[in-house]
Amino acid sequence: MTLRRIALAIALAVLAGPAAALGLGQIQVKSKVDQPLLAEIPIVSGDPAELEQLQARLASPETFRRIGLEPPSGAAADLQFTVALDDRGRPVIRVTSTAPVSQPLVTFLVEVDWGSGRLVREYSALLDTPRTVAAPAQPPIQAPSVAPSNVIERPVAAAPQPAAQPEPPPPADAAPAEPAPADADAVATQPEPAPVAAPADTPAPTPADRIAVRDGQTLSGIAEQVVQRGYTLDQTMLALLRANPDAFIKGNVNLLKSGAVLRVPPAQDAAQLAPAEAAAVVRDHLEQWRALAAPAPQPANVAAEASPANTAKTAGTAANGAGTPSDGRRVAGARLEIVPPVDGGAKTPGSRSGASAGGEGDMLRQQELNQTKEDLAARDAEVQELKSRVAELEKLQQDQSALIAMKDSKLAAAEQRLAQSNAAAAKVDTTATTASTGEKPAQPTTPAWLWGGAGLLVLGVLAWLFTRRRSTPRAEPRRVYDTEALAAGIPTSDDVAPRVAEKRVVPEETPTFSEPAPRAKASTPHWTSAPAALGTAPTWHGGAQSDDNTAVAEPQTAKQQLELARAYLDMGDDDAARVILRDVLDGRDPAARDTAARMLREL
Repeated sequence: MTLRRIALAIALAVLAGPAAALGLGQIQVKSKVDQPLLAEIPIVSGDPAELEQLQARLASPETFRRIGLEPPSGAAADLQFTVALDDRGRPVIRVTSTAPVSQPLVTFLVEVDWGSGRLVREYSALLDTPRTVAAPAQPPIQAPSVAPSNVIERPVAAAPQPAAQPEPPPPADAAPAEPAPADADAVATQPEPAPVAAPADTPAPTPADRIAVRDGQTLSGIAEQVVQRGYTLDQTMLALLRANPDAFIKGNVNLLKSGAVLRVPPAQDAAQLAPAEAAAVVRDHLEQWRALAAPAPQPANVAAEASPANTAKTAGTAANGAGTPSDGRRVAGARLEIVPPVDGGAKTPGSRSGASAGGEGDMLRQQELNQTKEDLAARDAEVQELKSRVAELEKLQQDQSALIAMKDSKLAAAEQRLAQSNAAAAKVDTTATTASTGEKPAQPTTPAWLWGGAGLLVLGVLAWLFTRRRSTPRAEPRRVYDTEALAAGIPTSDDVAPRVAEKRVVPEETPTFSEPAPRAKASTPHWTSAPAALGTAPTWHGGAQSDDNTAVAEPQTAKQQLELARAYLDMGDDDAARVILRDVLDGRDPAARDTAARMLREL
């Protein structure tokens, strides 16, 4: 059980580390058993801002397990905590329950959070006082008297005789205390009365949690008797001061009233201040006590009166006994006057006394001054460091703001350019649509000589293909289309003008290619819709040509195919140009194949 209490105290001390500025008092239960719980816990705080942000609640089950207690159950789990004011207007934490509590004792952990700190403390609300039987009233103790039935009284004749003798009063008072020899047996048979001490001399008994201050006792000596393990002597002294403020003069731990009764606070009260803070407070109280105990400054004439001659005269008078009546009258007529100090460079003997005369007081003050200067220097260094950190953070924030603004400006510029490009594209599309839907068709941009040249090229290609087919009649065709049919579908320069003239009435039909037949049948594709029949193109029969002439003509044919593909592109027939370019890719001329591949990528 002791280890559990020690662990609980240590845990509460660790959790209550940040709670140096706020504390909780003893719980005050205002309800009974079988009634809804109503209790108030005083709040000890000097900062109104802490009270505004104060929140009280029942500690979480994890806190109970961490401290070593069972999680709350029953009435303790339904407690409600609110911050309110009591009848005297002081801030308190009001603990209530909705259902009546039948348990005589309710133990719980309250957790208080005020923004800058947190405090956890255990409370036990006693609802039913222990049922005890009142002790019977004891009769007052009286001095025992001698019973007349058991004592044989003899007349004391010699008793008045010592009083009649002319002797000093003190021996006469002591005579009755000495019994006569004849009465020794009678006195021996009488029971001796029990000594009864005077009520004023016997101190009243105090409970176990209260300590009566005797003469000569100090608070440090009392704190050593009640200090708990894990707390310092300074923390215990300040806890006694907070629990018994009326037992001290001016709230100083060094000014303890003699005869006061101190109430020993719980061990948790010592954890309200950290050891370093408690030591600082005790040191401040010591400085205040020294300032109160310092001797008052004496006027300068006291030093003159304290000359060796006057000192010797005073000593002689004291050695000779009481002074003469004239001296007594002179002392009775003396008076105290306050005079200004006498300026003088030399210090007369007796002008300083106590610790200051020996230099110890100045040394202690110098040490305290040095300590204060060191603390101030450390705080100044901390302030400068914090200022530098704040400046760095502000600079970083400015840089981030500048980067964000730059990104926003770039994004806005990109959006603007995108909007302009979209508007330009829409304008171009609108212009193209208007031009295509106009009444007057656009004039052909291809010159007539180009059509003538294209026709000549086609004728040359057809002648070469015919000659090559005659030389190898049984070779399997490499192409999936008929070159002659393609050449037949190309208009000549003579037929371009009539077609352009007829374009106003009849829309131009674009020739389309049908899907190629399977390779096994070796059939060539045909035109699905061909224009008007053209004249048969002249052909050359060159069956007698040698293989050398064929090899020489092949590069020229690739170039002609490229020119033909460019012509189709100028006419707007991309499909026909793509077929010719693919045919060039199947050829043997590397340069022509590269050019055909580039033109296909551009398509």
